[in-house]
Amino acid sequence: MHVRHAILASLLGCTVVACQGGAAAPAAQPAAEPAKVAEPAKAAEPAKVAAAAPEKHEGEEGCIYADAHKKEGDEADCPHGGGHDTPSTGEPGHFGAAFALKETRALGPILAAGKDALPKDAVQVSGTVDSVCQKKGCWMVVKDGDQEARILMKDHSFTVPMDTKGKPVVVEGTLEARTFTEAQVKHLEKDAGKDPAAAAGERTEYVLTASGVKIQNS
Repeated sequence: MHVRHAILASLLGCTVVACQGGAAAPAAQPAAEPAKVAEPAKAAEPAKVAAAAPEKHEGEEGCIYADAHKKEGDEADCPHGGGHDTPSTGEPGHFGAAFALKETRALGPILAAGKDALPKDAVQVSGTVDSVCQKKGCWMVVKDGDQEARILMKDHSFTVPMDTKGKPVVVEGTLEARTFTEAQVKHLEKDAGKDPAAAAGERTEYVLTASGVKIQNS
């Protein structure tokens, strides 16, 4: 009887030990991965805007000063502002360079002699302002009797007041006969405040390229 109790006690002891400490440890759980931090969103690239083409001056195709602007790198643009409209010598009514000649001649007789007889050197002539560019004053038409010449400012380097029509004027520069293209004629008509659509074809005029202009009573 005692032996039987001993065997049972021994068996129970083993069972208790196995249950309490002999069992295998539970399998280790894998370490939790660190939480991923979201990367800051990249700023959207600004939309590429096509560069706007430079604004062209209205009617620049027929600009009579295109050659002067090409020399200055302006791509034949016609800004009507190459010069200034204030006297550059300090003398009232004088625009451009000071006169170099002493003798003033009437414009009419010089032009009446014909284009083949035009002076090759600079001349100083007198007449009356018949019209002026109404954009900036960058050209004039001067009449003497029934003869007239268009006055252009040398290198487009100065302008004259636009309200000088009817005033006496003395101009110094070189004379020539020049043929304007139809586009230039239309441009000139527009600048004079007239309808360019009414002009058609080329036009040949006497042109005086002025280094200086003296407007009387200006």
